[in-house]
Amino acid sequence: MALGQTAILLVAAGCLFAAAPVPAADPEATVVAELVVQARTPGPAWWRVSKGGSTVWVLGVPSGLPRGTRWESLPLARRLTGARRLITPPSFSVGLGDVFGALALRGKLKSKTPIEGSLPADLRARYLAAIVTLRQSPGHYDSWKPAVSGLIMLGDFRKRAGLDDSQPLAAARTIAGRKGVRIAAAASYKAMPFLRALAGEITEAVDRACLADALHEIEAGSGVVRAAAAGWARGDVRVALTAERGFEACLATLPDFNARVRQTMADEAAAIAHDLSTPGVSVAVIPLRALVAHDGVLERLKAEGYEIGTPASG
Repeated sequence: MALGQTAILLVAAGCLFAAAPVPAADPEATVVAELVVQARTPGPAWWRVSKGGSTVWVLGVPSGLPRGTRWESLPLARRLTGARRLITPPSFSVGLGDVFGALALRGKLKSKTPIEGSLPADLRARYLAAIVTLRQSPGHYDSWKPAVSGLIMLGDFRKRAGLDDSQPLAAARTIAGRKGVRIAAAASYKAMPFLRALAGEITEAVDRACLADALHEIEAGSGVVRAAAAGWARGDVRVALTAERGFEACLATLPDFNARVRQTMADEAAAIAHDLSTPGVSVAVIPLRALVAHDGVLERLKAEGYEIGTPASG
């Protein structure tokens, strides 16, 4: 069955159990300068990956859009017409037998005492201020470990900012369905083996660092979210990449989660390469930062000899 909201929380927070003394490099921290461009045509930026008589059109997308964001979807509809398939980001799944394991792991993320008293003075002050901003009570967050509390706070913040985390991917799926185009995830991962591999003792330093990064996004305000979304909608890749991602970056420095991010980019590149092995046209919807990162999806494909056309070239 599809990964539910609780399991998604566990996937994101489960990486906090890795106990490596030296942080890994965030695989999406640095982007390829020549890929950070302004699209020549109206609407979001598109890349063209081709080889011989085969083409995959790639749309780089944010992790969500504020409700009401207007963007030009006609190029997407046009490219899906007659397409072989729509490639979407990898999916996570849990089996029915994993439910009890997920609930047991969920228990490990709970805090036996309110976290407020365990935080340093400066972090506690920021935490309490964010609670006021979100119009919640400390009890709404205090029963979780600090980093998980930060993740839940981010969810509340994004909800208040009107962010719909299903978009624009859901729109692409809808258009593909109307046109009878097959939809296939680049890969499918089983959630519980991933979570079990990450299980262990949570470090206090990681706990506090990820909470601090979550608070930073809340403190930056919803204006940053809306500005980045507007940049994406007009094809300005530089502005689209200004969306806050401190919590994600914090997790990405942990080895197990870091490895998963790198594997995801490799699988997305492999899915595109697979469709380029035979003549025809496909469309791929790939997270924007993963697309343009160093050693990301496009750099991997370029290294394999595929031709990359950027949005700046039309």
